Amino acid sequence: MAEKSDFYGDSVRIVITADLHYRPSQREAYLAFARWVAAQQPDCFIVAGDTGHPLRLFERALQLFDGLACPKLLLAGNHDVYRGEHDSRSLWETLLPQAARAEGFIWLEDTVVRFGALGIAGTMGWYDYSSRSGHLPYDAEALRLLKRAVNHDADYIDWPWSDVAMARFLTRRFSSRLAGLAADPEVAQILVATHVPIFPECVPEYPSSEIWSLLRAYMGNFTAGEIVRSTAKVTHVVSGHIHRRGRWTIAGKSGPIDVQLVGSQAGAPRALTLDL
Repeated sequence: MAEKSDFYGDSVRIVITADLHYRPSQREAYLAFARWVAAQQPDCFIVAGDTGHPLRLFERALQLFDGLACPKLLLAGNHDVYRGEHDSRSLWETLLPQAARAEGFIWLEDTVVRFGALGIAGTMGWYDYSSRSGHLPYDAEALRLLKRAVNHDADYIDWPWSDVAMARFLTRRFSSRLAGLAADPEVAQILVATHVPIFPECVPEYPSSEIWSLLRAYMGNFTAGEIVRSTAKVTHVVSGHIHRRGRWTIAGKSGPIDVQLVGSQAGAPRALTLDL
């Protein structure tokens, strides 16, 4: 059973960011962003992946938010597990969760959080090739082999699991946590945070671009999206990963779901503010 953290309050202000990709050379921009976050007076702050690499920059990025008194939640992203002085498996299983907790963050991959009637669940949500462009003839094995041509994950992630296996593992555990929130009679609405986008609407199609069409396979996990879409009480979904802003309304089991992409750019972090 997933752990659960409970906090209390009436309305809840959530500030959520993703894809900080912390760069010391642009520290002033990140300090200004941290001041902006604090000025929003959030009740909860969420970082949805790609915080910083290598580990020391991951830690320095989280330290930007030391002054926040609210609960702080964190998900990993694909760049956070890039090998360097540490291998990807050690980063994922041990070092990133330890660093997050040491800096006062809740590792959202292992738990759910509740603010009164609002539940929050999240996952990195690794890509399972369900976002692949339909006009390309490649199966999962071909996409595994072709990834090196368009995606640096193939060069810098050295854990032993295939993309499909990792995605299934994460989605299965996330689905269990999400179902627990949906079954909780004290939860009236659920916010889902993911690193990779989980709905087709979020990942554009450009059939005329062969490179983009191939790259699209590594941009989302639409399998997780179907689970979210069919889960009661989900009202909001926020994702990152593709550095694109966007907002859509998608039909869900309990009504419309507000779906947003954060859209941070290199050296220009961005966040969304949700009052729920």
